[in-house]
Amino acid sequence: MNPSSGHSLTSTSIDIESRHISLLSEQLDMLYQAFKSERMAIAQWEEDQEFSILGVLELFSTEVQGYAEQIKLGQFTSPLAHSVDHLRQLNLFRIDYFVNWYFQNLEQYPQTKQYIEGLDHLRLSMLECLNNRLSAAA
Repeated sequence: MNPSSGHSLTSTSIDIESRHISLLSEQLDMLYQAFKSERMAIAQWEEDQEFSILGVLELFSTEVQGYAEQIKLGQFTSPLAHSVDHLRQLNLFRIDYFVNWYFQNLEQYPQTKQYIEGLDHLRLSMLECLNNRLSAAA
């Protein structure tokens, strides 16, 4: 234990966090496959819109899954503090048009809703994981 920080992060807890992140990422991959028909319906709806729900989901998913892979491998492409800041910014619920669409379509796209919630859960879990690593290093 690091007496100055009051935190301890053993290799076992790092392994557990990494495995949990990996499992959440795998679940997200399965959820993505499950909402294929809903993605097609959303794509048709988007043809008349000025914005893309699927585009935002793809962008955020790629970013979040990229961080999950870095945690799984224990190899980070940027400093942990930068990764934490970036994950905080990668919040779908900070995008007005996305939030409006999400709450108006909860009933119509249940698998998409589940995917979005899984994506955000993975993001928040990684934030906690990386914050724990930053605290342990301090």
